[in-house]
Amino acid sequence: MSFITSKQNKVMTETARPSATRSRVMMKIDVVPIPTGASLSNSIEKRAAQERNINQIKTLGRDLFEGNNAIVTEQGSSRLYQTADLYSESLSIEKLIPMLTANDLTLRLNAIRSGIHSSSTCMELKSGILADIVEKMQVDDRNEKTTSVSIPTSKEAGKMFVGVKLKGGNHFIQKLDYEISSDHDDKLHVE
Repeated sequence: MSFITSKQNKVMTETARPSATRSRVMMKIDVVPIPTGASLSNSIEKRAAQERNINQIKTLGRDLFEGNNAIVTEQGSSRLYQTADLYSESLSIEKLIPMLTANDLTLRLNAIRSGIHSSSTCMELKSGILADIVEKMQVDDRNEKTTSVSIPTSKEAGKMFVGVKLKGGNHFIQKLDYEISSDHDDKLHVE
């Protein structure tokens, strides 16, 4: 006869983490001319050159300029929308910056809410911010850099976070996240 002894293991309790679920928000990056307002007029030739370059950038960037569905997590009074899929490493920031600056183009970051009367949020990612990511920011332990974009005069619009991956000496936009207060976000979702 043998005796089996067992020690009782300590029971580990898991803290409740917010669960991520599909959302009604799609994240999208667009290449657009730098807004100049009505005070400056562009020539037809310049506008045609911008359109050609926008199409070239979109072709090189592939999925970077397509809609990317978001998942949402809630923590306290804020909501975080994160792109469900990572962007491909097809167009480096080092190649993108000169294409933007030479043609007076910029990147528009969008959080597009579904619903016929819903509002979208849009912010500008300037080429100067992209240059700062490349030249001034340090990578973390996963070889990534993150910068935030917001509208200084409209804090209720939230913040967008651009995640960049350093690979082979080049920087690639990998993800786009959006954080906003739950109360304000609810006002912008209207079916």
